[in-house]
Amino acid sequence: GGWSDSGTRNVATAKGRTLLMIICIFKIFFGDLWTIFGVSVFMEYYCLLVKTGEEEKFKGAALEKLSLTDFTVDFYFFQRSLKTNQGKVFENPLFPGYIFFSTEQLVPELMMILKKVKGFIRFLIDNTNPIKIVGRQLEELRIFIRNGEHWGISKVEFLPGKNVRAISGPLVGLEGKIYKVNKKRGRVTIMTSLSPDGRKIDLAFESVQLVDEGK
Repeated sequence: GGWSDSGTRNVATAKGRTLLMIICIFKIFFGDLWTIFGVSVFMEYYCLLVKTGEEEKFKGAALEKLSLTDFTVDFYFFQRSLKTNQGKVFENPLFPGYIFFSTEQLVPELMMILKKVKGFIRFLIDNTNPIKIVGRQLEELRIFIRNGEHWGISKVEFLPGKNVRAISGPLVGLEGKIYKVNKKRGRVTIMTSLSPDGRKIDLAFESVQLVDEGK
């Protein structure tokens, strides 16, 4: 399966070094373009499990330990605003106990640092085989990150044919994931491939316009 020609191998190595040099120069001189909508484009993304209710404490402790190293890590613990039946707004985790994070490369030294943070349980899928988030899951995660860690209440418009158009808020870009809508409670249930336990998640919405289907 290897190359049979050493000249070809040398050319490929040279091309690899050239590409690496271009990336480094791009990162140095075009730092503002290094992210797209606040999402790093050359980072690896993973997920880890911590004790439920201690997610923010874990983030703070981990960042404190990492500040003494050269590792670059961003943590994401997503929470959403919901309404009680009485209309009171409260915040609730999207994925209790699960924290997503990005880093340039998940090396053993970094894994060891995170494992020693109080509240850590395991990487997903496990500590031996941490799985990098790619493909459709990564596309969804980037939408989540653009929404920020604290999701507010979306404003939506109901269109003919039971279609929903998100005008603002975290539902923008996720309309295709809608599973069901509860107009009475002001909640929409969406499906996501990011849910570690396969559960659907509820998001709050406010209707800003109802379109008459007869028009």
